[in-house]
Amino acid sequence: MLMNLETFGRRITFDREALINELAAKTHRNSSAEVASWRSSLPTLWDALRHESLRQFHLHLGRRGDIVVEYRLPALSFWADAVLLGRGPSGPTAVVIELKDWKTNGDRPGPRPALISRAFGDCMHPSDQVQGYVEFCQRFHSAVQATRASVSGCVYFTLASDVSAYCGAPHEHLTREFPVFGQNEVDVNEAFPDFVRQWLTEPDEEFARAFDAGTYKQDRTLVRQVAAAIKRPSVSPFVLIDKQREGYELCMARIDAHLKPAMKSARTSTGKSVIVIEGPPGSGKSIIAAHLWAQLGMDERVSGNIVLTTTSSAQRTNWEELFSRTLGRRVARGMVIGANKYNPGLNQKWLKRMREKGHRVTVDSWRDNLELFRKSDEPKRCLDDSFAISIVDEAHALIDPSTEGRRGMSPGGWMIHAGPQAWHVIRGSRVSVFLLDPEQSYRDNETTSVEQIQHFAAEQGADFSHISLAGSQFRCGGSVEYMDWVDALLDTSGSRGHSSKGQAARSRWRTRNSGPLEFEVYDDPQALEDALRDRMTEGSSARLVASYARPWRTRELVHPHTAAAEAKDFQIRYRRADKECLWTRIWNYAPQADYSLFIQASDGSPMSKDPLCEVGCPYVLRGFDFHYVGLLWLSDLIWRDKSWKVNLDHVHESAWRLPLSAARRGKGLVKERGMAEVIRRLQRGYRILLSRAMQGTLVWFEDEETRAHVESMLT
Repeated sequence: MLMNLETFGRRITFDREALINELAAKTHRNSSAEVASWRSSLPTLWDALRHESLRQFHLHLGRRGDIVVEYRLPALSFWADAVLLGRGPSGPTAVVIELKDWKTNGDRPGPRPALISRAFGDCMHPSDQVQGYVEFCQRFHSAVQATRASVSGCVYFTLASDVSAYCGAPHEHLTREFPVFGQNEVDVNEAFPDFVRQWLTEPDEEFARAFDAGTYKQDRTLVRQVAAAIKRPSVSPFVLIDKQREGYELCMARIDAHLKPAMKSARTSTGKSVIVIEGPPGSGKSIIAAHLWAQLGMDERVSGNIVLTTTSSAQRTNWEELFSRTLGRRVARGMVIGANKYNPGLNQKWLKRMREKGHRVTVDSWRDNLELFRKSDEPKRCLDDSFAISIVDEAHALIDPSTEGRRGMSPGGWMIHAGPQAWHVIRGSRVSVFLLDPEQSYRDNETTSVEQIQHFAAEQGADFSHISLAGSQFRCGGSVEYMDWVDALLDTSGSRGHSSKGQAARSRWRTRNSGPLEFEVYDDPQALEDALRDRMTEGSSARLVASYARPWRTRELVHPHTAAAEAKDFQIRYRRADKECLWTRIWNYAPQADYSLFIQASDGSPMSKDPLCEVGCPYVLRGFDFHYVGLLWLSDLIWRDKSWKVNLDHVHESAWRLPLSAARRGKGLVKERGMAEVIRRLQRGYRILLSRAMQGTLVWFEDEETRAHVESMLT
C-alpha cells in the first residue's frame, strides 16, 4: 500500500483501524496476533520516521517521501513490512524495514549467523530475513533493474529495547550490513535516523510508483551463473543419462524450432509453444527440467524470464534449496516460482465488488471473469507472456477448479474464479513445458491431464508437442520390470486377477534386472531401521516413509523431536524375545512449510544429524529419491478377500475431502464410488512410496494378511 509519509502519519494518527482493516484485506492475514502487531508496530515506526533529522526526506522541494506498507515481493508470497522509497547519494533507493513486535527477554545468540535462539527454540534471524528480501529485489525487481536502484534494509524492534543478543557473535557481520534497532534512546534518536539518512536524502515519487508497480524480472547475469553451475558435472546434482538425454534433446529440438529466427514462418500466429513430457516415476523428468532451464538460461536468443514452476510447497522449497546449493547463494531460489503466481490478479476484494455490482461471477464462468477483470482498474499481476519460458515440474498437480466432479475445490493460494492453472501458465508464457505422470495425481485438487493441456494450447493458438519417457527407469536399480511388478501388485489398472501378472513381472525383474535392487521384508520397525542404518554406514542415503495412516499430532509443536513418546505421531508396539517394545517417530517436520528440511537435510536441521528421525509422506516424497527407503506399510490399504480394501479409520489425508466424505457418510452407489476412489488414491500413494529407492526398498507391514499377500507375489 503506497502512500507518502504525510498520509501515513495522518492515517496512523486519525484512521489507524481503517488502515489495519485495509492491510488485513490486502494480505489476507487477519488473525488477532497480526492485528495486534500492526496496532503496536506501525505507530512506533511513524514516531521513528518523523525524527527531526529526517525532515529533508519528508519534504524536499515540494515533494514528499514515500512508504509502502506490507509490500508483496513480485511473484512471491512474502511481504516486506515496510519499504521507504526515494533517492540517495547514488540515485533511486529502496530501504526495506522488517518490524518485529517481539519481547527479547531471554533471547540468546544463535548457533549460526542466520539463526537466533529464543525461548521456544532456534529461528531465522530477522536480519537474514531482510537480506533475503534485499537480494531478491536486487536480482528480480523490474524497477530496481531499470533504474539501477540501491536496495538496503534493517530490522526495527518496536517493543524491545535490548537487542544485544541479535548483534553480537556470530551475527556481527550480518547485522553490520542489515542492522538491528531497538526501542532505546540511542537507536531511536541516533542510530536508526542515521541509517535512514545514509540511504535516503530526498523523495522520488516516480521511482516510488515504479517500485510499487514492479514486476518479476530476472537479472540475466545471475541466470547465467546458476545455469552454468547446473551444467557443471562437478557441482551439479542433476546428471543426464541414457533416455533422459534423448528426452532432453527432443525437447530442446522443439524449443529450438520456436526460438530460431529462420523458423518464424513455421510458428503459430500467437508465437506460443506447449510441450508435454510424460513419464513414469524414476524416468528422469525433474533432471530434464533442470537441464532445460540451465540450457535456456545460457541461450542468448532467449530474452525474458525463464522460470522453474512448482505445484506444491513441498516441491517449491526443495527446488529452491537445490538451486541455492548448486550456486552456493540463496538468491538463486528466485529462479523458482509457484504455479499460484500465474494468477493475473483476481482476488477476494475484486470478487466481492463485482458481485455487489450485480455480476455473476462463478467458477464455471472463469473465462468471463477474466474478461471482466481485464477491463477493471484492479492492479494486474501476471500479464500475458510475462515469462519467456515456464518449465512446470510435477504438472499433474496443477489445479483446475472447473473440472467435472471437482468444481469449486478451494486449494490454498489459488483464486479458483481464475480457472485452470495450466491455462494461465500457457497464457503467461511464450513457451510452456509441462513434465508429468498422470498416475501421480494424489489430492482432490490435482486435476490436470495431458488432454486438458493440449486443449488449452489449442484454445490459445499454441503449437503442441508430446514426448514420452515410457520405458525409462533411473531409480529402482534401473528396473522397468520392478515398476511393472509394483503396478501389478497394487492393481493400478483395476484388472483383478493380477497375481499372475505380478508374478510374471517379478520373474522378469529378478532375472532381467539391469541393476541390483533389494526388496526385503522385516518383522518389526526397529529391525527395518537397523537395516537402513547398516546401509547408511556404507555411505548410502536413506529415509523412512509411510502413507498418511497416522494423524499429524506434532504439526504445531515447535520442538516435535523432544516430545514425549506418547505425544509422537508414530507409536508402534512390537515384541522381541517375549518383551514388549515401543518404536516412536514424528512426521516430517516442516516449519513454515519448508519441506526441504526432510528431503535435503539442510545443515543444522534434525535430519542432517539423523536422516531416520522423521517419517515422510507421499506428498513430500513425490519427485525425489534416495538410495534406500524404509516403508512402513500401515493399515490403511489392506488385502482382504482377494482384493485391496481400505480401513477408513487409518486414513488421515486431509486433501481427500470429496472421496472421504462420500466413503464415510454416503449411501449406496455414492458410498461405493467414494470407497473405490479412496482405494485408488491409496494405491497411487503406495506406488509413489515404492518407487523412491534407487538401490533398495525395505518394508515392515502392520497388517499380517497384507504382508502375506505381498510376500506371495515375491515367490
